[in-house]
Amino acid sequence: MSDIAAAKADLRRMARARREALTPGARIEAAFALAEHVARDTLFETVDVVGAYLPIGSEIDPRPAMMALADRRLRLAAPAIVNGDLEFRELLRDGELVAQGHGTVAPGAAARVLAPDVLLVPLLAFDRRGARIGYGRGFYDRAIARLLAVKPGLVTIGLAFDAQEVAEVPVEPHDRFLDRILTESGVRVPSATASPR
Repeated sequence: MSDIAAAKADLRRMARARREALTPGARIEAAFALAEHVARDTLFETVDVVGAYLPIGSEIDPRPAMMALADRRLRLAAPAIVNGDLEFRELLRDGELVAQGHGTVAPGAAARVLAPDVLLVPLLAFDRRGARIGYGRGFYDRAIARLLAVKPGLVTIGLAFDAQEVAEVPVEPHDRFLDRILTESGVRVPSATASPR
């Protein structure tokens, strides 16, 4: 294991423990605070499709924010794992959800495949540059690269609790920096030192 891989593994363990230490009440409050920030954000006035995840484990819950977006008549898409990669399928109130493994669900195969204009991204830790660390399988790095090929203006927003911020996330050449981070305390725009896409 390389030094960077080992540092990432250590950070994943620490970040997961920090996230899981939050009380259920704090998690709920944070999810509703996210929704309030999204409801006021003018970014969402200029887009049509927002990709968002359905939470697992101790991830911050984006569903109240997704409801705020649906109230604005935006179309929502959620990821399905297809041949080892993420495909974003339209998420409808009455749409079928199918099990994906690891406690996740996704819209069924009959759902329309959409290319989001904005992608809400789960993470374990982030830093002020917009670097993120996920679960180590590269699903979102690959999905973002594919989406940028068809939507060059794609905006990526990491969703997290304030407690998930760290001084520095170790990065490798394939890692993608986020355009923004949204936590319960508000929007953070990465510093100018962030790596280009």
